[in-house]
Amino acid sequence: MIDIRNLKKSFVHSKEQKKLLTDLSLYVQTGHWVTIVGPSGSGKTTFLNCISGLLIPDDGDILFGDINIYRLTAQQRSDYRRSHIGFIFQDFKLLPYYSILDNVMLPLLYDEPKDSLCKRAEALLHKVGIPKSYYNRLPDRLSGGEKQRVAIARALIANPKVLIGDEPTGNLDMDNRDNILKILTELKDAGLTIVMVTHDEEVASCGDEIYRLHNGNLEKREAAQ
Repeated sequence: MIDIRNLKKSFVHSKEQKKLLTDLSLYVQTGHWVTIVGPSGSGKTTFLNCISGLLIPDDGDILFGDINIYRLTAQQRSDYRRSHIGFIFQDFKLLPYYSILDNVMLPLLYDEPKDSLCKRAEALLHKVGIPKSYYNRLPDRLSGGEKQRVAIARALIANPKVLIGDEPTGNLDMDNRDNILKILTELKDAGLTIVMVTHDEEVASCGDEIYRLHNGNLEKREAAQ
């Protein structure tokens, strides 16, 4: 599914070059959940941004199937990302002046007839456990766990092949964290490929494969049985 080859990325900070990713390679199988752990500043978000086509690496190849995303134009890469990759974030990134339903529909609002898109968004909100009476609410009337459920529904609206999570449980209490992990596990069991970064060891243990990002490279750890 995802073949990452010899990925390199560095930044200039205070006139010094800081290497975050150094010759990093990883193969993610279809339908697997891969978790990356590491402390703040280790390059976890940079890694996700590179593999999703948001940040151009200094060197290396990233293939989704047989498509090398960095041989696409910027517009082609954007189109591919929108069609094939779903994102969930620690801070939810819901638009505050749009209803919950509109937030879920927004990625495809100008690409599909609104009636059919609305039905699909409602089905996804139901799937993640959001009551129908909430659909016209604004995000500020939701709890953190509810916001993340809406964010998951939004990430799934385009039927992505890969779900990328950047600390998606980081702002949640334990009960809400566990509810989100249950939803993600069900999605993985249904065939969705998940790549997630986290600092939470319990969250990391949900993955089929766990890697630690250290000194710009990945060290594989044993997943929990």
